[in-house]
Amino acid sequence: MFKLPLVACLGLAVCASAQASVTYQDSVNDLFDNGLTNLDITSVDVSHDENNLYMNINLAGDIAAANWGKYLIAINAFDGGTSSNPWGRNIDFGGEDIDRFIGSWADGGGGASGFQHFTDWYEAAGVSADFSNASSGSIQYTISRDWLGAPYDTFKFDVMTTGGGAFDPGVDHLSRSDQATGGWGDTSQSGDFLVYDLPAPGALVLLGLAGIMRSRRRH
Repeated sequence: MFKLPLVACLGLAVCASAQASVTYQDSVNDLFDNGLTNLDITSVDVSHDENNLYMNINLAGDIAAANWGKYLIAINAFDGGTSSNPWGRNIDFGGEDIDRFIGSWADGGGGASGFQHFTDWYEAAGVSADFSNASSGSIQYTISRDWLGAPYDTFKFDVMTTGGGAFDPGVDHLSRSDQATGGWGDTSQSGDFLVYDLPAPGALVLLGLAGIMRSRRRH
């Protein structure tokens, strides 16, 4: 009987626990003011491992030079939720009720806050944003799976850019390939939320080990 070496088994289990990055493309120059390149989303990369979800938001311009953009992630992970957002931005999510929200800012080197919804919004630890590549137009987010919550196997989301005003709209929406708003005073509209597959922690490891057992039985 052929026996798979232990190191190879462990390697397969580790590989099975992570998913290759999925890239969601967005149109460029689809803003009401295309000079706002620091708010023009080009793509978003999403991946995960056993502990965290990772999102990279890529923009058309230098975020660090502008030093004022705001970057939002709205997530629908569970039944229920709300059509509001904790930053009070003038955004219509197109019928999606969201239950997780990330607000981040480029000002002063950048930062991020994560919010969960349960009858109302409240801030909860578990989200960080890395602006070290801001001059290249990229922001890297690490999102704890504990913060996201469980159980789940997929979630829906949209990514938006906005200004610093309390009632500013989403200037650009990943969910749309066309203009999301007519200007600073107009409500922005999400398109269809994007979908990302996120199996429960350990599920893919079990699938990998099951594949090893099937391989052993065939020999």
